[in-house]
Amino acid sequence: SGGVGSWITRLARAAYPELDIVCTAGSKESSEWCTKNGASTTIGHDEIEKKLGGGPKGSCDFILCLTEPTVALFASLSEVLRPFGKICLVVAGSDIKMLDLSFVFFKSGTVSTETVFSSIRCGYFLDQALEMSIILEALGRGALVAPLCDGWNEHRSDWREANKEGGYIDMVGSGHMRGNMVMKMG
Repeated sequence: SGGVGSWITRLARAAYPELDIVCTAGSKESSEWCTKNGASTTIGHDEIEKKLGGGPKGSCDFILCLTEPTVALFASLSEVLRPFGKICLVVAGSDIKMLDLSFVFFKSGTVSTETVFSSIRCGYFLDQALEMSIILEALGRGALVAPLCDGWNEHRSDWREANKEGGYIDMVGSGHMRGNMVMKMG
């Protein structure tokens, strides 16, 4: 239900309207936010295997993991992965060294990573103008709307307003914000 997950859900829904998108959430509010942004279903973080079903045939073709893949979480993701499915890990932490790839191996699955700036570190440069033009085109024709946080408005986005008590800076610092925030820096 954060900024990246909100964008991913909206982009996936815009590009693939019939796709079954399942998001995990830790609260009723986060679950509602995910549904508002295009999720077909939301489940608890600890309900992945129970709700999606696993085993040799799995239930998910594509999995995007936007949190640190702990050993327990990765085991659940591996369990629900379908044969020849793909898991993309975006966050790496200390547990990354201990992940058991055996179940993914026997399902002929693919595990890829994408960390911030990894393409730059590896010398692979994306055509960001092309990537953004696809998103801007979808925004322009109304097929996509930016996932701005609840309560966002133009007046409160001014830097001075954002710094007032109860302003956007307090919202961000609360740790309970969903979606993205846009502020004017001028």
